[in-house]
Amino acid sequence: MRRPHTVRYKINSRVIRRQSLSFIVPLALLLALVFTLAACGTNTTTGAGSTPTSAPTSAPTRGATTAPGKTANGCPTSAVVNPPQKTPNVTLHMGNSNSTAIAHTGDLIEVQLPFGHQWSGPTTSQGTLELQSPSGYASSTLKVCIWQFIAQGTGASKLSFTGRPICAAGQLCPQYILNVPFTIEVK
Repeated sequence: MRRPHTVRYKINSRVIRRQSLSFIVPLALLLALVFTLAACGTNTTTGAGSTPTSAPTSAPTRGATTAPGKTANGCPTSAVVNPPQKTPNVTLHMGNSNSTAIAHTGDLIEVQLPFGHQWSGPTTSQGTLELQSPSGYASSTLKVCIWQFIAQGTGASKLSFTGRPICAAGQLCPQYILNVPFTIEVK
């Protein structure tokens, strides 16, 4: 087994030991790796440009990019409902997520999610809940995306919605996904 090479110097009756570079080189490589990984995910721009925002705005800006079939306000459909559908028996908002709502057979259940996120939700009936058309339409008066369901039988059904940022072209985009689950117990 090879012993590490040490150099001894005698200065003013004291012995000073100096380790070889075998300790410093791995430390330098480790630091270089840490700094390289710390830079992952950062974006830099050159020239004059606008300042990136770190949070989504409450309303999309002009020129917002949306996926095909999506609207600028974040709702999955641009359908207009005239006259408005009948008044729901149960209305669910983001504040009701992760909780159980009680409904009865024949009730109209409405899910309202605010503008400002690219929403997606059920596209077919879920359990005992029959999805009404159009699903995910925009209500400009309430500034929400609306999904309506009719309770067809008894039992528990789960609804899951996701919201993503609406990003303007050429701008930095926050990276998040909102998970908004609901449980409806039909009695």
